Amino acid sequence: MNDHTLTRRGALAALGALAGCSAANPLGDGRTELDGAAIRALVDDSVPAVPERLPVGVGAAHLAASEERARALLDAVPASLGSDDLPNGAMREQVRRKREYAVESLDAAAVAPTPFERLDALADARAEARFAAGAWRAVDDGLTRDDMREEAGTVRDERAAFRERWRYLGGDPAVAVRVHAEIEERVDAGRADIALGEPRRYRVGNPLGVGEIAEEVERARVAVSDATHCYDRLLASVDEPTELRTRFLDARRTVRETFESERDDLPPVDAEEPWQIEGVDTEGTPAAAALEDLYRPINPRHDDDWDDEWPARSLHWAHASLLGLRAFASLRNAVADGETFAVESADDVAAVRREAIDAVRAAAAEPTILGRTALTDAAARLGHADDRLSEVHDDVSAGQIRNEVGRYLVVMARAGAVSSASERVVEALRS
Repeated sequence: MNDHTLTRRGALAALGALAGCSAANPLGDGRTELDGAAIRALVDDSVPAVPERLPVGVGAAHLAASEERARALLDAVPASLGSDDLPNGAMREQVRRKREYAVESLDAAAVAPTPFERLDALADARAEARFAAGAWRAVDDGLTRDDMREEAGTVRDERAAFRERWRYLGGDPAVAVRVHAEIEERVDAGRADIALGEPRRYRVGNPLGVGEIAEEVERARVAVSDATHCYDRLLASVDEPTELRTRFLDARRTVRETFESERDDLPPVDAEEPWQIEGVDTEGTPAAAALEDLYRPINPRHDDDWDDEWPARSLHWAHASLLGLRAFASLRNAVADGETFAVESADDVAAVRREAIDAVRAAAAEPTILGRTALTDAAARLGHADDRLSEVHDDVSAGQIRNEVGRYLVVMARAGAVSSASERVVEALRS
């Protein structure tokens, strides 16, 4: 097996004093009391932003048209619904909430750091606004589910027409697989195979049920539109596109062989308790929480997605699996050496957090097309852990924040594995 060891910088020196090479568990029963105020204070704005990007441009005109559609749907619903407009309070609140969500998504789109993130935010805005507009029109104008059959059929026809001309074409396979994975995601979401006459969350005749169908139709509509746009932009970026489907499938097979070989090289792992390591007591430590989190996706019981019908999307899954395996192996090696990353003070938490942030920054400084999504996820995990720690009580114990510190360790390990996993997948694609 290749050596994908976990790099531990100077920030972990303090932790080494806690865990050292001893088999004893310095965390004990997790009842070590910590300074809650100091824990809250360590949460700052140093988490790096790693926004999602698409390696082909998203057209400004396409984004503008999507925003215009979202705003038109919003304008169809009164900004302030009163009891005279809609007497049913629960129904009125749901329509109001959906409209509010749409406004929030439009606000997010306005400040999105990349065109791709703006594209996704606008899709959400349109869907939420369509629910509100559909439900309101059912109340105000008698719109029914049956009235939406024609539009649903049109979306299905548009999806079928796109699938008819869509091929796995591209230039650089690494660029193409990233774009085609997004196309696959949207084609899958754009099925619009909606059983309009069947009861769903709401009863037939309930205006909210009309809103529900309207939202689904809009999501399918925007998915097909965005997929078509991304495909056209990909083709326009390449002088002589070539068929890459077979290359994607071959690369997936190669990466799977690498993954299975490296997993076979691991020391025996108890699938029920993957944190168990001979000679090291990890029970109740952040390392145990992190190892359990990292092992779950690479458990042999969860291998079904290797054969997903969508070749580009499944290759991304293969990349994520190899990355997760190498992160697990790296952290496990560190723990086997005696490092449990135990916590006895706020300084210990701050050290692990800094190391996780440094790992994300280092990986983001040398971005890869396939690795960026993993880093976006890592930054989000950092933010989630920070959110939890910013709310701890003054009398918090080490055991109570074990999972949050474990999340920092997961981020540190995964970020450290991004480069090698991405290089292996790109090598398989380009060979």
